[in-house]
Order: sequence, then structure tokens, then C-alpha cells
Amino acid sequence: MKKTVLLFTLALIVLTTCAAYAQTKQSPLLSQPEYSPEQALALLHEGNQRFIKSSSVYPNQTMHQRKLTSIQGEKPFATIITGSDSRIIPAIIFDRGIGDLYVVRNLGNVAGTDSLASIEYSILNLKTPLLIVLGNTESSIIQAAINGEKLKGHLAQLEGKIIPAINMTRKIYPGAKEKELVRKVAETNIRQVMRDILGQCPTVLDKFRAGEIKVLGAVYDIDSGVVKWLGP
Repeated sequence: MKKTVLLFTLALIVLTTCAAYAQTKQSPLLSQPEYSPEQALALLHEGNQRFIKSSSVYPNQTMHQRKLTSIQGEKPFATIITGSDSRIIPAIIFDRGIGDLYVVRNLGNVAGTDSLASIEYSILNLKTPLLIVLGNTESSIIQAAINGEKLKGHLAQLEGKIIPAINMTRKIYPGAKEKELVRKVAETNIRQVMRDILGQCPTVLDKFRAGEIKVLGAVYDIDSGVVKWLGP
């Protein structure tokens, strides 16, 4: 009796394994979709709206997506250069998942050598159709630079990249004070970073001029979660 039960169990295991294998062969992993710059931007718009309303759907965060990107490699549809602020997580504020966004982070979202190299890699090698420079409304490094704080080490060098944006903003908005000034400087800095990227990355500029990619600026509101788009 025990021998019969054992044989039956082994047979059942074999049948189950074969069925699972056959199902896998019949249902291969799907290819990752390709998006135009306009479609990529629409996905970010829609995702941020869901995030604001607390109705995120958390796409592409499954085991299937992990395996898909492991086998096929990464194919993000947008490159985002943003600050290091822990309150800004692009995959969350845009409600995206594994392999969707190529994120370049540094304090002040400035265009240093490492950041430019990462952007060139994402645009040229990964062929992302959309590049976003994302600032925020409460940048600590911008606030420190406005206040004239004595920063040391590499922070002082980073501050030097932001000071031109501060000077320009004060000329354009001579009456801006405190929080308003920080927000306006953030916008000026974003536009400066976009100019730096296109000015120092000729291959990226070529793709931009050919209409193969879009380059946009945006500001994330730390309080409301809203992403304000600044345009090209």
C-alpha cells in the first residue's frame, strides 16, 4: 500500500512539472515596450497624478518584471537627473516600477562630469527618449548658497555651480525673498542644467535637434507632491 502511494505521488510530481514546463514554453516573456518622447512624458504625467491622489497602481513591480529585465536588460523610457533629497523618489512620485526610469542623483541636481557621463550613457546606449531635469521646492544646498553659508570641502565646489543661478534669479526677481527665492532659483538652476547638458554633450544635442528625444525641466513640490513642468 505504501509503495503504491509513493509511486502515485512521484507520478503526480512528474505530471505537474511537465505541465508547468509546457506552460512556460507556450507563454514566453513579453518584450519590453518602446515609447516615443510624447508617450514617455504622458506616462510620467499620469503617474504623478495617481501619486498626488494616493491612487498609485505600482506598475512593473512584479517578479515577472524582475525576470524580464534580468533576461532582456534594462530599457528605461525616461532619464531623470534630480537631487539627493530623500523625500524625492522618482519611481514613487511618478508611480513607476523596475526598469522604467534611469535616475541620476546628486546634491543640487547639477551637471557635473559624472552626471553628464551617466546621461550620455542612458541616452546613447539605453536610448531613453525623454530627459527630465527635476529640481524641488526646498533645496537645502540652494538655501545654504542663498544664505551665504561657509561650506567646506567638495560642498564649496558644488555651491559654485549654483551661485550663477542665484545671481541671475535676483536680477530677474529683485523682490523675491526666502521661500519664493529658493523656488525661483531652483527653476533657474534647472534651466541652466539643461543648457549645460546640451552644451557639453554634443551627441545628446544632436538627438535633441533631430527630435529623437525631449529635454524638459520640472520642479517637485515637497509638500503637495505635484510636479510642475517648466517646458523645454
